[in-house]
Amino acid sequence: MFRFELRPLADVPPWGGERPKLHWFGLTSGWYWVELPDGEFLRYHDDAVRRWALERPYPSYYVVRFWEDLLVLRWALEEPVPEDLLSFVDGSFGAREFPEDDDWMGDDRVDAAFDLKSDYLVDFGYLTDSPILRAWRHTVDGRDVVVFSQEIRPAEERTFDGPARRDVVMPAVEFFAAVEDFDRRLFSAMDERVAELERCGPPAGVDLDLGQLRAEHRQRSTWLAQRLAAPRQVDWAKVRAGVAVVSAWERVDPRP
Repeated sequence: MFRFELRPLADVPPWGGERPKLHWFGLTSGWYWVELPDGEFLRYHDDAVRRWALERPYPSYYVVRFWEDLLVLRWALEEPVPEDLLSFVDGSFGAREFPEDDDWMGDDRVDAAFDLKSDYLVDFGYLTDSPILRAWRHTVDGRDVVVFSQEIRPAEERTFDGPARRDVVMPAVEFFAAVEDFDRRLFSAMDERVAELERCGPPAGVDLDLGQLRAEHRQRSTWLAQRLAAPRQVDWAKVRAGVAVVSAWERVDPRP
C-alpha cells in the first residue's frame, strides 16, 4: 500500500553550501505515494506533472518524513475513535472561527481536542497544494476497520489527482500490516544504501560520518516497535469537553 522509490545514490543532493554533508535523513531522498486496489493517493495530476516537469507523478521529498508521520498515525490508531467523536476527526465537523477573545487560550480541554484531531492527519505542509490525508479507526457492524481518506480542496484541484474526497474502508489489521510492510521495506533499502557507503565511502567533498550513519540506521529501525510499545492514554472526557467548547464557535463554512 505505501510505496516509495529512493533516488539513485549518485543523485542524492547533499545539504549545506561550502561544507556539504549527508546524513540518514537526507539519504532517504526519493518519491512516495499510496497504492490502492483501484487507484492511488498522493498522485499528481497530469497538469501538475507538465507544469513542474516532474520526474515522477509523486511527491519528491525525503521518504523518512512520510514514514515518521505514519508512525504517529499508526500509534493513534491503537484504539478506536468513539462514535460520538467521529465527526470531529473525519472531516465533517467543519472549520471554526477562533473567538476574538482569548478566553479559550490555555484551555486544556480545547488543547486536548485539537491534539487528538491532529493525530489522525498526515502533515504535508511542505508540499504545494497538498491534499488532506487522514485515517481513523472505529467499529462498523461489529468489524474493526480503518477509514483512510484523501481530500482535495476546490482551490487546489488539478495539482493532485483524484476526486474531491475518497474514503477507503479496510480491516484495521490490513492497514497495520501495510505500515509494518512499509517500515520493513524502507529499512531494507536503507540498509543496502548504508552498506554501499561503508564499502565505497562518501562522495568526494561531502562530509558523512559513517559510524554515526550506521548507528542512526540501527536506532531508527526500532522506532515503530518503540512507538507501539508506548501506552496511548486518551482522556476522552476531556476531549469531549473540548469539542463541546469548539462546537459553539462560528463555522467558517456555514451549512444549512
